[in-house]
Amino acid sequence: MIITACRFIRYEKSKSFGILLSIIISIYLVGLVMSIFLFLANIIGGLVNNSNPEYAQVFVVNKQTDNANQLTPFDARWVNQLQSLDGVDDAHGIIYAPVSVKFSDGKTASALMIGSDYPEMAAGPSSQLIAEGSIEDLLGEGTVSTDFYDNKAFGRELKRGSVFEINGKYAIVGVTTKNAKGFSNPLIYTTTSKARYFSGVSEFVVNAVIVTVKDPDKIDAVISRINEVAPQFRAWKSKDLALTTVVNVMTANNMGMSIGTMVLFAIISGFFIIGLTLFSSTNDRIKDYGTLKAIGASGRYITRLVLTQATIYAVIGFLISWLMLVGTQIGMAKGGLNIHFSPLFLLLLFAITFIIAVGSAFFSVNKLKKVEPSSVFR
Repeated sequence: MIITACRFIRYEKSKSFGILLSIIISIYLVGLVMSIFLFLANIIGGLVNNSNPEYAQVFVVNKQTDNANQLTPFDARWVNQLQSLDGVDDAHGIIYAPVSVKFSDGKTASALMIGSDYPEMAAGPSSQLIAEGSIEDLLGEGTVSTDFYDNKAFGRELKRGSVFEINGKYAIVGVTTKNAKGFSNPLIYTTTSKARYFSGVSEFVVNAVIVTVKDPDKIDAVISRINEVAPQFRAWKSKDLALTTVVNVMTANNMGMSIGTMVLFAIISGFFIIGLTLFSSTNDRIKDYGTLKAIGASGRYITRLVLTQATIYAVIGFLISWLMLVGTQIGMAKGGLNIHFSPLFLLLLFAITFIIAVGSAFFSVNKLKKVEPSSVFR
C-alpha cells in the first residue's frame, strides 16, 4: 500500500510539491503563531509565573484586581493577620512598583521593581530562573536582579557587577536571570527593604500578599477563609490568578481574538488548498484508479490508498515544518523571544497536520467513489 501510494505521489511531482508546500506553510504558521501566543501568555502572567513555587500557593490582592500586572497598595498589617489564619503556614508581603533606570551615558528606561523578604523571596525570582549568582547575592548593598533577555530593552548588556541608578539611587546587578520577564516592562527583583528604598513605597503598605499553604488539600479552605475574613480582598490560587491575568489582557486589546483568527485562517486555507490540489491530482490520475478497480481493487482499498498518500504528505510536511520552527526558535531566542516546543505542543501540531491532510483527502475520496472500471476504456 505504501509503495503504491509513493508511486502515485511521484507521478504528479509538481502537484505533490504544491501539496507539501501548502502543508509546510500552513503548519509553520500555525506552530509559530501558537508558540508566540504561549510565550505572550507566560510573560503576561510573569509576576505570578516567576514567583517561588515553594511558597507561592495563594495570592491575596484587592478585590477589584483581576490583573496581576495592576496591583494597588493596601495596609501591610494584613500580612500578619492573614498569617494567623488556620491552615496558613506563612504570609509574605510583596512590593510591586514602577521605577526609572538611568545608566552612565545618561540614557533612561522604565522598569518594575518587585520585592519580597529574604530568604524565602516568595515573589521571586525562583531558583530555576537564575542564570548567574544566587539568592544570597541579593543581600548586598544596592543589589538587584536583571534579566538577560531585557538587555535589549535597556539597550546594553547588564551582567553581574554592572552599576546603574534606580530612581537616582546607586544599584548594582547581583543576580542575572533568564526568562524572568514582564509583559510591559523589565522586572527587577530585590529584597523588600531595598524595593522600598528604591521605589519610595511606604513601609506601611504592600501591593499583595503571598500566602504559603504547604498542604495542597487545605488550599481551597484557606482561600474561602481569607475571602470570608477579608471581603475587601480576594484570594487566588497562583495558577488561577495567572490565567485570569492572561484572559484579562488578551480580551482587553483583542489580542486573543487576533491570534485565534490567524490560526483558524491558516488551518482553513491550508485545508482547502491541499484538498483542491489533491483533488486535481486525483482527477488527472482517474484512469489509473479506474484500472485498479478493473483488476479487482475494492472501494475500501482505493480509499485507503488516497488516505495513505495524505498521511505521507502529512508526515513529510510536519517534519519539514518542525525543522523550520526550530530554526526560527534559535533566531528568535537571540532577540529575547523564547518560544518552546514541548512534546505535547508537537503532538498537537502533528494532529492538526494530520487532520488538515487527511481531512482534505476526502474531496478525492468522494470523487473516486463514483469512478467506474469502464472509465479506463473511454
